[in-house]
Parts: sequence; C-alpha cells; structure tokens
Amino acid sequence: MSEIASIDDLFDGDDVTADVHELTLPNGKVVKVRGLSRYELILAGKGTEDGALIERRNIQMCMVEPAMTLGQVEAWQKRSRAGGGGYALVSKTIRDLSGLGEGADKSDLRAVRDES
Repeated sequence: MSEIASIDDLFDGDDVTADVHELTLPNGKVVKVRGLSRYELILAGKGTEDGALIERRNIQMCMVEPAMTLGQVEAWQKRSRAGGGGYALVSKTIRDLSGLGEGADKSDLRAVRDES
C-alpha cells in the first residue's frame, strides 16, 4: 500500500517563489525573475479580461530584482517593442518558469529549473 502524503509533504519542494532565475537582458544587464504560483496566476486575471493588465501584473509579481511597481511595469510595457526586447524576454521567461510556455502542459505549473 502506498504511503499517504502529509500536509507538510504537499508543500515540500513545490515553492515557486524559491526558484529565482537570473536573466540577461539584450542590453547586457541582469534581472532576477521567478515563476508564478497557481494563486498568482488566478489573481493576475481577477477582475479583468485585459491581457495587457494581466501581463503587467504577472511581471510585477515575478520580478524579484529589481522589484517594480505596477506603474513602472506599465511604463516599460508602453516603451517596449511588441516583438522583442527585454520586456518580451522577461514576460516569456516568467511564462516558461511557470510551466505556461509554448508546448507546456497547462495543468502542470512545475517551475522549469535553469540547467546552466
């Protein structure tokens, strides 16, 4: 018979906030980001269907260093290229670390670990 998990077992090794990833921007500077928790994923979409706002909320929650306000993220979003640049790279990396990148199993939010 299999051993039933304890409450502590449910939390063990599943903390997305502990998996911080250093990311080099196109300008050569480094930022630190992490993936979204399941709670944050749902919270980011709460009260809106505006994809741009959801993206800003995702970045604001997952940008570890430098920490940014929602207003700062919006200003960055407004100035960034639609198809590339640092903003798009940060957004894509957060999606990937959250298990939401292209080809990911959308029902599984395990963080992807940096293998470098």
